[in-house]
Amino acid sequence: MLTKKALMTKWGLYSLALLAFILLQQLVLDALPRPLGAAPFLLPMVVAVVAALEGPTGGTIFGIAVGILSDLAGSGVFSGIYTFSFFCIALCIALISKSWVMRNVFGSLIYALLAFCVIDLIQILFLLAFRGADLTVALSLAGREIVMSILFVIPIFFLYSYLHRLFRYD
Repeated sequence: MLTKKALMTKWGLYSLALLAFILLQQLVLDALPRPLGAAPFLLPMVVAVVAALEGPTGGTIFGIAVGILSDLAGSGVFSGIYTFSFFCIALCIALISKSWVMRNVFGSLIYALLAFCVIDLIQILFLLAFRGADLTVALSLAGREIVMSILFVIPIFFLYSYLHRLFRYD
């Protein structure tokens, strides 16, 4: 069992890494030209990787916290979408990773794809039900966002995996 100091240090470093990815997203990726008409979205992958590494309790709490921060930024299709979506993503991936342990880059790619499927499904269902969106347009945008985002899971995985190993106990 980790000491309180080690536990706080680990989650503090996780938070600093999250801040670095938020800054990368906001200051760099959102400002770059969008060749496919969609910007990369890093936060679902961060939530997916941490949930796979930390399990249901830590991963889900982290997902909810990241969701609240994202909702406070106010860029979702409805208020609370990221809190709800990231909670669902973290819980699903944490539970799946308990029995299907793939804490490597390949597993993280699968978890990231699952994360995008969950968040995009929630957003598309909302847009279809309440905004009359066109399904083909919504699916096309979701696909382009996934293509633009998915390779970022590699540095996300290696950073969080390194931090996780620093504080691992057996």
